[in-house]
Amino acid sequence: MADKSKCPSCGGEVTPGKVDVERRWQGRLVIIEGVPAHICRQCGETYFDGEVVMEMERLKKAVSVPGERYIQVPVRPFKVASQ
Repeated sequence: MADKSKCPSCGGEVTPGKVDVERRWQGRLVIIEGVPAHICRQCGETYFDGEVVMEMERLKKAVSVPGERYIQVPVRPFKVASQ
C-alpha cells in the first residue's frame, strides 16, 4: 500500500493488525492465521503488502507446514425456499 494511513476505498484511517485469511487451492480450503495486514477502521477493507501475499501463496500451496492443525467444516448447498 502506497499510503498506509488512508484507505483507497473510503478514505478512512488504515491501521496495522492481523487477520485470518481463507484461501482455496486444488479443491482444499486453507485457513492462514495471524496474517499481518493494513485494516481500514471505517469500512473494514483489508490490504496486504506484497511479501505477505507471496507468503500466503506459498502457504496455501504447501503440502504441510510445521504446527498446522485441522478442523472440520460443514459444506452446505444453498437452496432457495419455494414460495
